[in-house]
Amino acid sequence: MKNNIKTKHFISILAAFFITSGLFAATSFSGYAGGKLNYAANPEETESFDPDLKLQAFFAGQFNFSQNLWSHLEFSINTGDLLSESIFHATDAKFQIDELSLIMRGNMYNSANYFSAFMGTYDPIGSDVFLQRYFNIKPIGSKITESYLGLAGSILYPHFGVGVSDIIKLYSEPIAFGGYIYMNHEDEDYYVFNTDLRFATVLRFLTLDFAGGIGVPLADKYRGEDVIIAVEKIYWHAGTTLLLGNNFTNSLFVQAGIYNASFTKKQDSSIIDPKEVYLLVEPRLRLGNGHLNISVFSLPQATVDKLLFVDDTLGVDLNIFGEASTMGSNQITYGTHLCASFTNKYFTDIKDIMNLTEFGYNVNITPYLTTTFLSGELHIQSTVRIKEFTSGHSERGFSLDIGYRTKF
Repeated sequence: MKNNIKTKHFISILAAFFITSGLFAATSFSGYAGGKLNYAANPEETESFDPDLKLQAFFAGQFNFSQNLWSHLEFSINTGDLLSESIFHATDAKFQIDELSLIMRGNMYNSANYFSAFMGTYDPIGSDVFLQRYFNIKPIGSKITESYLGLAGSILYPHFGVGVSDIIKLYSEPIAFGGYIYMNHEDEDYYVFNTDLRFATVLRFLTLDFAGGIGVPLADKYRGEDVIIAVEKIYWHAGTTLLLGNNFTNSLFVQAGIYNASFTKKQDSSIIDPKEVYLLVEPRLRLGNGHLNISVFSLPQATVDKLLFVDDTLGVDLNIFGEASTMGSNQITYGTHLCASFTNKYFTDIKDIMNLTEFGYNVNITPYLTTTFLSGELHIQSTVRIKEFTSGHSERGFSLDIGYRTKF
């Protein structure tokens, strides 16, 4: 009953949003959508070969009501096996509203002020969506963190919940800064009041996006007694994206973040769980017409589960690729990922190098091809899992992904 009430409440909010959109005569729309099919062996079926066909997809839209007022809507879906015996019945799927926001811009003498009210995940650290929106740059994110789940893909920590933000973008300098205030229920027991600050800049050979803040769980009991508000601990979170160089030079890409580390009165320092730390260091080398990206990573398992090229939490990936033009405006990117990774291990385990394979490991080769097709981008890749061949399970050693993204 409670879930039904929540569902009806959310549907009412969406309906009000779209009805309000229709009140603006000058409304225009632009969008970005994509989907990916994955064909692979069922990882839970060890006795025989049982193929799975799964879908990841997302939709992102921007409604422009006027030059200084617009909104964003994004949602994603991640399905179970479409080839199960119940193919003509319901298929398990995770549907998520990633962002619902309204943005108002005020033009001042030496800057622009962007005030936003949002629900869901808004301009998350780890995605370069903030840099693209405020500085109009090309994507700079790592290719190993690509996914077809939009904002629900790889993020360092989310500005997630219901809240407001205020961002100032200077006219004279490529600088944006501001803050966020929002409520969520990331704590298991209580609502959490969050406040964050953010700073970003885009220079010729330096791109930086940094944010950090605190979250306060609002407990309603203290030592078994009802109270208005009791604060037993404070969460803190921070993350940064850094690119030294640019997309046209040799460069170094770094991402680092921590989510919900906590302080309590009885401890001397914050509790940091290595499983919640996001680290990615990626030198990017240009070799004539070719590229070599070397990615060393330690990622949360929840992030790994959503990515295309990464199977485990700790590892190194070599991405060798080239780009070519064909007749007309078609562009082709072709390359291979060589990835070695370790199951349920994190950066703190590197000191015990002899036990990195304790819970398992994977060595994968993933050739891929990306090209323009119709009005969008077609991506095809096949993964060869060396470990499955060496362990006598060759039928489980292949997987195929076909994805497509388009703007409209």
